[in-house]
Amino acid sequence: MTALPNSIRMSNTKKAAKKDFTTEKELAKEVKELAKEIHHLKDMEFVKILKHPGRLMWLSFIKGAFVGFGSILGASILLAIFAFIMTQISTVPLIGDYIKDIQQKIEEPSPTK
Repeated sequence: MTALPNSIRMSNTKKAAKKDFTTEKELAKEVKELAKEIHHLKDMEFVKILKHPGRLMWLSFIKGAFVGFGSILGASILLAIFAFIMTQISTVPLIGDYIKDIQQKIEEPSPTK
């Protein structure tokens, strides 16, 4: 196999480097255009919501309702777990008597007026 002359090897290397540089330039240009388009879409969504204050209020109301519902549900579950643990502790000598007193007071019917 014969070796290629230096001038041919250099020109092939330059062509490859130039081709890589052109490809990188094109990729960079496409990435910039894509980033610009994404930014434009985000701006449009924000402006769309601001143009319709009723929709913004409705979305805020729905968000608040779900946050409130989740808080109540979470607190209920935690209280149920706490009550279950307290009923299991009633067999412990010192704490058990105190817990039994609390249970009796809760279960007692309140006097009617």
